[in-house]
Amino acid sequence: MSDPKPLSVPLDPHTLGVQQLFVQHQRQLRVFVLALTPDFAAADDIMQETFLEVSRQAAAFVPGSNFPAWARRIAKFKVLALSRNRQRAALRFADDVVEALAAAAPADLDEAQHDAAVGELRKCLDKLGPAARELVRLRYFGEHLPAEIAALRLQSVNAINVTLARSRAALRECMERGRRLREAPP
Repeated sequence: MSDPKPLSVPLDPHTLGVQQLFVQHQRQLRVFVLALTPDFAAADDIMQETFLEVSRQAAAFVPGSNFPAWARRIAKFKVLALSRNRQRAALRFADDVVEALAAAAPADLDEAQHDAAVGELRKCLDKLGPAARELVRLRYFGEHLPAEIAALRLQSVNAINVTLARSRAALRECMERGRRLREAPP
């Protein structure tokens, strides 16, 4: 009987270092990915694919260079690839929209800024009416499509889309107001 083959190939120190950088910057990268795709499950898949691609391309990363920018570039291409392969048009952004979102995403969002933004979003969600808050929860946390929500709520898809659009606008305005208040001179 022969010895069993190892399940994985040992990684070189450079690849391990790049993987550690990925873990270190994972929250920041996830914020970037979520800005590019409205689907939380897809974002999880993209993060996994990005980690694998970062590991495959580790030799191309130059130590001391901007790791978050390098990883965001890889993630952006993973979002574009997933977007092209998705059959569900309701969750698909056009390639030019992904490019525009990637260009507009903050380049250096750190963990404290991420936590502050999440806290601000929670406050803004609490300001929505109960019905609007429930629709946002179903759509973005429950990952239901508007047609599914309409069936659950016995409403038209159009009514759901209108309420979601108004809710997003209210959240955007609330977040912007909070940002302006934080940045205002004392």
